[in-house]
Amino acid sequence: MELKDCKNFSEVLYYQSRINPDKVFISDVRSGRCYYFKEFNLIVEKASNYLLSKGIERGDRITALIENSPEYCFLYFAALRIGAIFNPMPFTSHKEEVKKNISYVGPSIVLVDARRFNEFAGERASFVEVPVGEERLFEKSLEVHADSLRARVEIDENCPACLYYSSGTTGDPKGVLFSHKNMIADISSVCRGFDFMNDNEVHLVFLPLGHTASTNYSFLPCMYAGGKMILAESFWQIRNRIWELIQKERVNYMEVVPTVLYSILNIYQDTKGCDVSSMKFVGCGSAPLQKSIQIEFEKKFGLKTANLYGLSETGPTHIDDPRKPDWEPGRIGVPLDVNEVKIVDENDRELSPNEIGEIVVKGANVFVGYYKNEKLYKEVMRNGFFHTGDLGYKNEQGIYYFVDRKKDLIIKGGSNVMPGEIDEVLLLNPAVKEAATIGMPDDLFGEEIKSFIVLRDNCLIESEEILEHCKKYLSALKLPKVIEIVASIPQTHSGKLLKKDLREKSKVIINER
Repeated sequence: MELKDCKNFSEVLYYQSRINPDKVFISDVRSGRCYYFKEFNLIVEKASNYLLSKGIERGDRITALIENSPEYCFLYFAALRIGAIFNPMPFTSHKEEVKKNISYVGPSIVLVDARRFNEFAGERASFVEVPVGEERLFEKSLEVHADSLRARVEIDENCPACLYYSSGTTGDPKGVLFSHKNMIADISSVCRGFDFMNDNEVHLVFLPLGHTASTNYSFLPCMYAGGKMILAESFWQIRNRIWELIQKERVNYMEVVPTVLYSILNIYQDTKGCDVSSMKFVGCGSAPLQKSIQIEFEKKFGLKTANLYGLSETGPTHIDDPRKPDWEPGRIGVPLDVNEVKIVDENDRELSPNEIGEIVVKGANVFVGYYKNEKLYKEVMRNGFFHTGDLGYKNEQGIYYFVDRKKDLIIKGGSNVMPGEIDEVLLLNPAVKEAATIGMPDDLFGEEIKSFIVLRDNCLIESEEILEHCKKYLSALKLPKVIEIVASIPQTHSGKLLKKDLREKSKVIINER
C-alpha cells in the first residue's frame, strides 16, 4: 500500500512504520525520550488491545483529558485503529466543564491524566487513570496486552473518527464530528499546500493536542509526511528556551495563537543569538492575527508568520505561504486544493471581488455533522457549502482576506463598523499588547463602540492618550466611545477572544463622556 492509498490514519501509521521504521516520530521534551515510527506503531497496537480489553467497540466514544504527552498520542491512534471515536478535552478544563461534556457525549470510557484523576473520585466507574511522565508507567502497563490476539477492525472511511468541541465563543461548545475520510482529505491537502510533504519536517508542538489546530498543522501532518514532532506539555513549559530548542532540533515550523505570539514578543528582544535559519515560517491560528503584529514579529526576530484560517468544522481551508515573493501580511491566502470557497451575500448569491460577504466552504474536509444536533447542521450547510459566520472578501487575484466575525459586527446609527479594524489601530500603539472591541447598547445610535486593551509590561498610558492615537487613523464614526484598560481579556482554551463575556460585563447604557 502506498501513502496515497491510505483511507485512514491507522493505515498511515502502518505505512510509516514500514517505510520509516527507524525514524523518530516523537521527541518528548519533558522526558527526553524518542519514539520511532516502528516502536510507536507497536505501542499503539498494545494500546488498541488495552482498549478492546476494556470492552470498547467500534463506534464507541472515548473521552480523553490528558496533557500533551506520548501517552495522549498512543491512545489517539489506538482509538482510531479500533474504529472508536476519540473525544479529547482541553487539559485545563474545569471539573464541572468535564462533567457537563461527559454527560453530553456519553463516552464508554474516560481516560484521565493521573495528575487530575483524584478530582473525579466518586464519579462513574468508566473513569480510567492514565499515568503520564518519565517513568513510562503507562507503556509498561501495556505489556500484558503485547501478545493479545484481536480481530482486525474494518474501518469505514465515512464513519466518525473524532469528536472535537468547537471553540465557540457564544455559548456551550458544539460537538463536531470528523470522519476518517475528512481527516485524510484535510491533512493530505495541508501537507501539499504548506510544503510539509517530506520526511525532513521537524515541528515544535506546544499548543494543546486536544484542539484541532496543533493536530491539523503538526501532529497528523508529521505522521502523514514521516516528519518529527518535538512535543512539549505547553508553551509555558518551554517559554524561556524556544529559540534554543529550534536551534538544537533544527525545527522548521511551529504553530502559535496570537496570545502566545504576544508573549514571545514580550519575553524576548531577539533570538538570543540562536540560529533559527531552519524555520520556514511560524503559523498563527485559532484567532485572527493582526497585520501590525505580523510586521513586528518579523522585524524583531526575522521570521515571517502565516495567518492560518480554518474552523473547527472544516479544519484548515486556506494557505498563505509567507515565503512567496508576492506575499504580504494581513491576508489568509488562497483555498487549499481540497476546498471550494466563495464569498456570498445574505441570499447566498456569490459576490464580486472586493465585496465583503460571508465566507462559505465546500470540500471533502468539511465535517459530517454536529453531535446530537442535526437541526444546526442543516442550518449551516446550505447548497453543499458550510456557512462559516465569518465576513471576508477576495481580491481580483483570488487572494482571500478575513474581515471579522459576522456576529461581532457593530451597527452604529445604521452604519456597519468592523471591530477588527479598530483593534488593528489600537495595536499600532506600542503600549498596547492586546485589544478587543465590542458593540454596546446605546439609546441614540443603537450600538456604541467600546474597546478593551491590555498594556505591555512596564507601559503606563491613559485611555485618553489611546483615543488621541485612534483619531489619527479612524473616522469619528469608528472611534471607541469607551476604552477600558484591563489586566487580561477572557479567552477560550484555544485562544479565541470571548467577546460574549465582554458584552456581559458591559451590559449597561454608556453615559456621555
